Amino acid sequence: MVLIVITAVVTFLYLLLITIFIIGWKRVFTFIPKGNENLTKSISVVVPCRNEEENIRHFISSVAQQSYQHYELIFVNDHSTDRTRNYIKAAQATLPNIVLIDAEGFGKKNALKQGILQASSDLIVTTDADCIPSYHWLETLVCYQERYPADLIILPVKLAYEFNTFSYLQAMEFSTLVASGAASAGVGMPILCNAANMAFKKSTWLKSRNDLHEDEISGDDIFLLQSVKKRGGKIRFLKSESAFVTAKSAKNISEFVHQRRRWAAKSPSYTDWQIIFTAILILSISVWELALLFFSISSWKALILFGTLFLLKYLADNIFLMKIRKFFQFEKTWLYSILLSVVYPFYIVFVGISALLIKPKKWK
Repeated sequence: MVLIVITAVVTFLYLLLITIFIIGWKRVFTFIPKGNENLTKSISVVVPCRNEEENIRHFISSVAQQSYQHYELIFVNDHSTDRTRNYIKAAQATLPNIVLIDAEGFGKKNALKQGILQASSDLIVTTDADCIPSYHWLETLVCYQERYPADLIILPVKLAYEFNTFSYLQAMEFSTLVASGAASAGVGMPILCNAANMAFKKSTWLKSRNDLHEDEISGDDIFLLQSVKKRGGKIRFLKSESAFVTAKSAKNISEFVHQRRRWAAKSPSYTDWQIIFTAILILSISVWELALLFFSISSWKALILFGTLFLLKYLADNIFLMKIRKFFQFEKTWLYSILLSVVYPFYIVFVGISALLIKPKKWK
């Protein structure tokens, strides 16, 4: 009886959460810039970087070719030991709107802080040096902020994937996270954002500065969202294909797990109940799936409960995937979502528990 009750409760709560996400995704309208606005608002692009010589030139080129040119590009070099700084200095000769700052402290959060404080514009967007923005990225953002002013704008990110299972699964799983953040914002309960593509007012950041948990190595994005939300600030998701930045996927499982552990390690510092509830629910249903799978060794009733939970969760996840697949440009979902559903509980439980026990010490 206990197994049935717990299974029913976690299944109901998870289905309710996915239903909220589906409603929220539908509520967020697709923004299409007219393309003929007379925009002159300046924007500051802040990019913390360390040892990015493989990516920095491509990134600079993509920003230099933006359709919108009223920007300053602030690089904060976090003690790079390769040629990252040399490439940025060389680019300054042809692009006078590039600003190079050598970080005084260490770590990504510190680098972001220095760049934001240096920014001359009130509208700031952060991203990473290994990301590639869309051609109309800045134009779309400025246009959106002019029409629908917000304190914090969550922008879309997708992973570039290769034609192999690991890479594709990463891209799919990451897209569900981004879409969940968008959908939660759509129903007025924002819970996720990503500093790889996030915009905000400098004045907003300054008001939230004391809430950003500088003791944590990451979380500059979620802690800012949490603070803005607590103060009643306006948080929106910019749902536009021209607002995307494309990030690189992890090269191997070790890199992927380290990244996810770093993300999860900051969770004990969360104070927003909606963020905490969602995190606990995702971890709980994954733990319970594995528990039922273990109990199934000696109990056919547990096996039936496991099969029911797995099927309902898979169907709910797939409905959500079908809603977002066009925006994130996925063609194959059913087959890969089955594989993701099988792997996901093991990955979530391992990452969640290991991140709480052993905190990662590297920012990247």
